[in-house]
Amino acid sequence: MTTSRAPQAGRPGAVASPHSAATEAGAEVLAAGGNALDAAIATNAILAVLYPHMCGIGGDLFLLYHEAATGTVHCLNGTGAAPALATPQAFAERGLQAVPARGPLPVTVPGAVGAWEAAVARFGSRPLADLLAPAIATADAGVAVTERLASWVAEARADIAQDPAMRRLFLDDGGAPVAPGTTLRQTALAETLRRLAHAGAADLYHGELADAIDAAVRAADGLLRASDLAAYRPDWVVPIRTRHQGLDVVTTPPNSQAITALLMLDHMGAANGQEPGTARYVEDFVAAKRHAFALRDAYVTDPAHMTVGAEDLLAGAVPAATGVAPPPRGDTVYLCTVDGEGNACSLIQSIYYAFGSCFVAGDTGILLHNRGHYFSLDPAAANVVAPGKRTLHTLMASMALDEGRLRFVFGTMGADGQPQTTVQVLHQLLRGRSAQDAVGAPRFLHGRFALEDDPELLHVEADYGSGALETLGRTAPLDVVPAHSEIMGHSHAIAIDADGGLTAGADPRSDGSAAVVG
Repeated sequence: MTTSRAPQAGRPGAVASPHSAATEAGAEVLAAGGNALDAAIATNAILAVLYPHMCGIGGDLFLLYHEAATGTVHCLNGTGAAPALATPQAFAERGLQAVPARGPLPVTVPGAVGAWEAAVARFGSRPLADLLAPAIATADAGVAVTERLASWVAEARADIAQDPAMRRLFLDDGGAPVAPGTTLRQTALAETLRRLAHAGAADLYHGELADAIDAAVRAADGLLRASDLAAYRPDWVVPIRTRHQGLDVVTTPPNSQAITALLMLDHMGAANGQEPGTARYVEDFVAAKRHAFALRDAYVTDPAHMTVGAEDLLAGAVPAATGVAPPPRGDTVYLCTVDGEGNACSLIQSIYYAFGSCFVAGDTGILLHNRGHYFSLDPAAANVVAPGKRTLHTLMASMALDEGRLRFVFGTMGADGQPQTTVQVLHQLLRGRSAQDAVGAPRFLHGRFALEDDPELLHVEADYGSGALETLGRTAPLDVVPAHSEIMGHSHAIAIDADGGLTAGADPRSDGSAAVVG
């Protein structure tokens, strides 16, 4: 993990991501004259090779783009829908009471590649093929497996073993997980990336790649079909926002869960003047989290299926909600970029669980996500599965502006932890901390991390503050975890001073780095 600060002059840019090689690729795009959108797509594409357990071309994304020329923040929803065959009855006929976590059945349309192309077409200054080139070269040459990737392979070993392509990549001949330092070559993925560089996203949604995915899913008794892929379109949508401590906090609208963070900020107000690190701050935060998450679970899903609007939720014009939904487990990449013109991109991309569905589509090298696992089969649930419906997404990306001037670009991976970490990092930034100090500061997570956890358990990093830990331990079930625990997510941020100087920070809980260019 590295961080740096650019001088005030020279109109600097910056990149932060969870893998240092990905940050380097994005920084090279900026240095060569590319803009923030170009750098973000190149960084995301190479992360699909470097961090295959957390993202990939078989997944979804959301992004925010700050267009400096107009001061407008645009939002792209790059999430795919459930297959036309995905009904509660389809799962009941298979003897299932929930959408399974692995295999072909939880696979929904992967939206990331179509979103890359749509974003580049609108705001990019480089062809998509050029932005995919570093990912292609890395997939061909291979990359050293990090300790973190190796640990995720070991955790998912049983599921990985069920898929032949996954076994060849991540397990040795004896079935043992790959060791740190092993060179991971993904030649099938490299070939698919070449196809996309040559033919564009159309090949994935209408061409031979679509046919290959259809054939593989059919053969495994899954539900996704070529017709579902052909129906996909990424959507430019209006972001949602709230005013908090003098800033406009802007984030991704439903079907993203990001409204949860805005509801938390509204509930906390000025955080009652409490500093992060104090017991009172945590207590106020947890109360806001309970309120916001109950509303999310009661109402938020695909906006075409919501009975109330995001504006109604933010205005408090809905009945209160209670209850605790089953927690999602998600593994994701978040990255952010700013260029010398003041454009910025806040991007989050995922295959949902670590290694997604653990189902690779034939010989394409495409590891498909399992985002459909988040759907409910309860007809009364807001997020019940339906043909062509997009599930509630844990993915969210954020920015903050001061009277139209971009101040912060920030976000995190971490499933239910995403809004919780987003709020904590924003409050650190608002107290004047550098981007690196804000993302590296001790954090906490309220609620389940795994299904067997106590839903009221408060996970707190050991260096959060002894006084706060002593107080909290008397009022809540407490799980003290090591400093910089990965269950707190990977948060990255870029902060822009009034004079145009930048600080950029990458989470020490990841393999990432931050670079300032110029």
